[in-house]
Amino acid sequence: MIESEILKKIQGTSIEERILIIEAILKTVKKDMRSRQPSSQDQPLHGKVIHYDDPYEPVAADDWEALL
Repeated sequence: MIESEILKKIQGTSIEERILIIEAILKTVKKDMRSRQPSSQDQPLHGKVIHYDDPYEPVAADDWEALL
């Protein structure tokens, strides 16, 4: 169904019915997102050990330029 068809169908509905439709759509999307398992390509650093040398030390001004 294209967007204009969907909009025509819900034009005659009450705001309460529209809210129920939106909630149903969101539940479906949420279920689909949960069922999809992220691949290692999606999360290349997942499970990798991260080590910070002096994590609470201030960063030198010259080092900030590398981030720009």
